[in-house]
Amino acid sequence: MAIYHCSMKPISRAKGRSAVASAAYRAAVRLTNERDGLVHDFTRKEGVEHCEIVLPQGVSADWALDRSALWNAAELAEKRKDSRVAREFEIALPHELSAEGRLEAARAFAQDLADRYGAAVDFAIHAPHEASDVRNHHAHVMMTTRQVGEDILGDKTYLERENKWLLSNGLATTDMQLRDIRQSWESIANRQLQKEGLDIRIDHRSHAELGLEIEPTEHMGVHATQMQRRGMAGSRGRLDQDAAQRNAELIREKPEQVLSIITAEKSVFDRHDIARALHRYINDDVQTFQNAFASVMASPALTELQPERIDQATGEVMLARYSTREMVEIESGMIQSAQRMREAHSHGVDRRHVNRAMERQDAAIQAGAGDATARLSDEQRRAIEHITGRQRISAVVGFAGAGKSTMLAAAREAWEAQGYTVHGAALSGKAAEGLEESSGIQSRTLASWSRSWENDRHNLSRGDVFVIDEAGMVGSRQLARFVNEAEARGAKIVLVGDHEQLQAIGAGAPFRAIAEQIGHAELSEIRRQRVDWQREASVAFATHRTAEGLAAYHEHGDIRFSETREDARGEIVRDYLADRDQRPDGTRVAMAHRRADVRAINQAIRSELQDSHRLGRGAEGGELTFQTNDGKRSFAPGDRIVFLENSRDLGVKNGMLGTVQSVEPHAIQVQLDGNA
Repeated sequence: MAIYHCSMKPISRAKGRSAVASAAYRAAVRLTNERDGLVHDFTRKEGVEHCEIVLPQGVSADWALDRSALWNAAELAEKRKDSRVAREFEIALPHELSAEGRLEAARAFAQDLADRYGAAVDFAIHAPHEASDVRNHHAHVMMTTRQVGEDILGDKTYLERENKWLLSNGLATTDMQLRDIRQSWESIANRQLQKEGLDIRIDHRSHAELGLEIEPTEHMGVHATQMQRRGMAGSRGRLDQDAAQRNAELIREKPEQVLSIITAEKSVFDRHDIARALHRYINDDVQTFQNAFASVMASPALTELQPERIDQATGEVMLARYSTREMVEIESGMIQSAQRMREAHSHGVDRRHVNRAMERQDAAIQAGAGDATARLSDEQRRAIEHITGRQRISAVVGFAGAGKSTMLAAAREAWEAQGYTVHGAALSGKAAEGLEESSGIQSRTLASWSRSWENDRHNLSRGDVFVIDEAGMVGSRQLARFVNEAEARGAKIVLVGDHEQLQAIGAGAPFRAIAEQIGHAELSEIRRQRVDWQREASVAFATHRTAEGLAAYHEHGDIRFSETREDARGEIVRDYLADRDQRPDGTRVAMAHRRADVRAINQAIRSELQDSHRLGRGAEGGELTFQTNDGKRSFAPGDRIVFLENSRDLGVKNGMLGTVQSVEPHAIQVQLDGNA
């Protein structure tokens, strides 16, 4: 089962360590420390599957992609004898993931650190050692203690500041920042597990925070591991064995402790899952293991959902499926709450408000499409009528691109016309922002709502409608909290999602169960695309037939391959400019995976526009150069820009697009898309 591990340690001269030596070892390369002339050669080291340096989004510092240049710069930037020259995070990569999934998760974590602190991050993925646990895939992630600039390493990152300075500037303390990083790794790993369709999750919280008495197994350091491989005793090893023995005794007395750990990751499991969990907490003595296993299987907290059987078609033995009484009670209690709320007819909306909201939405669609016949689909109308009905709970199931946001915008207008206050929530911050921008429903994360209620703030009332977007990604325990809260406070709850799109991040699949129990409106007609084959391809993507969806685009010439990277960039530039000429009032975006390619494409497009006098060049063309987080950048009237950070002062959010109207020495005037 997936194991959570994310630890941090400083690379400090006071401990006799150097960033150059550490980087050479992690990446299995040969590096010379220019500060003291020592050569660190680890080219014979085995087990390094991948190594890579990532920089903050939008930062152009190609020099820092050279491992020797980067870590020698980190050493030379520090003058004190006891300087901290780098920080290293070690993360356990879930062995259940594919090799590509482990790389994607490690890269996402490294990118998150780089963007969070403006630092350069060097990560290396190590395979399990042949003499260790074969599941021990892990990554070493080294981060500079200073922000990376176009030519040098600059100021210290916030993680390196003293708590006194951080607090005086309204910033989180170091411990708070580290906790946030640990939560970030949990989110990244769980999202990757979910993308690969794996019904397991990791949890950053300690056993103490989870109310568990069972002792977590220690992650042994490299030196202790090497001692054990040579048959030498080490105190860390003995301590771990002692903890394992204490755990075995505790499991015999309180087997529900193991079951709590399992159900934090999955709500339904088999005896193999129980065995894997036990291996994490007790030693390899056969009799000890069998005794612990027997205790768990005999626990009154365990309940059998489906007995072991033989598949008549294949002859395969289908293992018995189990859950815990607690999880069954949570899920059955949530379903019972949902059924009661379905029967409670207290939140209806006058039909006049509903019709008027749909008429206004039709007018907005027609104005946006430039088509007097465009309107809400029959499915969308039925969904609006369904969720504005009298029941205190409603569900809408729909594919991505099927018009859920448009439907919610009309429903919000109808609810508000009736006098209700509409609130929105989603699992992630980005999803909550998307819900707010697309539907006008003020939204926050589920975690933020939970914290507010724990502090007795922003409680729901009978006059509230609470909309949860991407409800298919919410686990049983978390969704039960919101259903129960809405029932207790007399509010209405509306669940919107696609139960085919992604697995829930927590244990269980409650959205599917609730939708099946209370009935739901369905949006299966793709509205985002207007061509039949594109709609069919979107349905293929939504139902996990990815190859079929890609094939459709390839057959219509919308996926093309080039011999070289330069050829691909050139074709993107030509296509962008051609579309700009053909559809001057349309929208377009050029995208690439590498920042170097993004910059090259951007420069090529601007150069072509300037050569054809469609974009100003130099002072006479109104073009000025500014120092930005991405180095020196030139801007001219007509430039298209994207905002990469939220700013309440400017009234912009990450991802907003706009067109430069004028450029002044100390200001750039931008017209945001969608704003008159």
